[in-house]
Amino acid sequence: MTAKQWFSWHSLSGVWFGLLLFVICWTGAFATISYELDWLFDETVRAPESSPQVSLASAYEKVQETYPDARIGIAFAGAEAHFAHDFVVRLPDNPWQHIYVDPYTGNIQGETSFLNIQRFFRDFHMHFFGVFDSIVSYYLVLVFAIPITISTLTALYLYRGWWRKFFTLKLSGDTRAKVASTHKLAGVWSLWLAVVIAVTSMWYLFEFVRMDLADGKTAYTDVGQFAVNPLPELAAQDKPQLSVVTLAAKVKEARPDLDIRAIRYSGGYFYAEGQANDVLVRDRANKVYVNPYTGEIVYSQTASSQGLYWRLSDTADPLHFGNFAGVWVKILWCIFGLALSFLVLSGTYMYVKRQLKLRRKEDLRGVKVSLGLSGALLLCIGYYAYHTLMGYGIAGQFPVLPLGSKLFLVVWTLLTCAIIAIWIKALLNLCREATLVNKPEAKPKAKSQANSKAKPKVSHHHL
Repeated sequence: MTAKQWFSWHSLSGVWFGLLLFVICWTGAFATISYELDWLFDETVRAPESSPQVSLASAYEKVQETYPDARIGIAFAGAEAHFAHDFVVRLPDNPWQHIYVDPYTGNIQGETSFLNIQRFFRDFHMHFFGVFDSIVSYYLVLVFAIPITISTLTALYLYRGWWRKFFTLKLSGDTRAKVASTHKLAGVWSLWLAVVIAVTSMWYLFEFVRMDLADGKTAYTDVGQFAVNPLPELAAQDKPQLSVVTLAAKVKEARPDLDIRAIRYSGGYFYAEGQANDVLVRDRANKVYVNPYTGEIVYSQTASSQGLYWRLSDTADPLHFGNFAGVWVKILWCIFGLALSFLVLSGTYMYVKRQLKLRRKEDLRGVKVSLGLSGALLLCIGYYAYHTLMGYGIAGQFPVLPLGSKLFLVVWTLLTCAIIAIWIKALLNLCREATLVNKPEAKPKAKSQANSKAKPKVSHHHL
């Protein structure tokens, strides 16, 4: 392909998908630090550091004792030392909610709705709040792996010697020149993340296609036939189960290398997952299934024991969201995720300005069509977002959120809408300007019949 063709692919991948691609990058940037945002705005998530620490299993028994009628879905250890243990619990006639336990005193700190900042960005970024109530919602997000991959590959080809331009910024010239220079600088600095996001997004797309059209497998080992290595459900027995603390001790005895990050009951088994000696894997890469009646270790999995494919599958999440080396790496992912969001907006703006300069009015029709379709889909997403969020509440009421969390989500939503509105207005103004520039001038009216008859001769002369 010629350089012009590479440039066309680079530009049009952003033009046709720009608005929604911005939304995905924008929400993804905040999703990387969503746990930390909950910690910042919700005091029940916080835990003052001290020692010794109450184990997750002991906290589990505390919740069982305090809420005897509750169904505990899963319990998560605090992400960092200053985070409380997080229990996802369902009380009778109530939706799921979070219960937080102080990891140092064992005291229950409070209850919150299942909807929090982390859940908001997860639902938005992962599947547009389940728009259309089907698997289509996931593919509407996953398909954007293609344009972001095209944009990244074409940028690598077009911007030769990019590694020498980390500090090149020219603010002279007109608006388009300034935006172009800033676009290139932001692109150079965020190129590494663009590659990571492109690769992991394509991996997610491949996984969903494989699951839906090929083997239907969602894990290497789990209870049920959707796993490559399925475990049979464990039937209930006529004897008491061992305590959660005892079962967790059995796991540590069998796997002293395992830092238990989550526990639950699955298919009749006691289940624990966490981090061991493998790097760059999500917690469920390392998991143990225990018979809760006997304490027997039924199955123990390490990240490397499940084969290369599933090892890579468990690496995609930490790379995509930057949650593998503490809060500072997450902040790094967030900052450069915001830079990717800017690249989407600035790239489309430059494309429209270029077509205006070249007086290619017909090439701007795609921009209008894209904005129309994207705007319609965003309205649909807004409708489903409202119903999804209301579903987290009790008796049709909006879920109760801490004041800080509520204010943050409101301000973030208004800011997002303002950015989108300003960007759309700027593009439409440019398209309108292009229409006026390309509009032919009106011919002067004839002053007399003689002049009117002379026109064919003038035209013939010019021909």
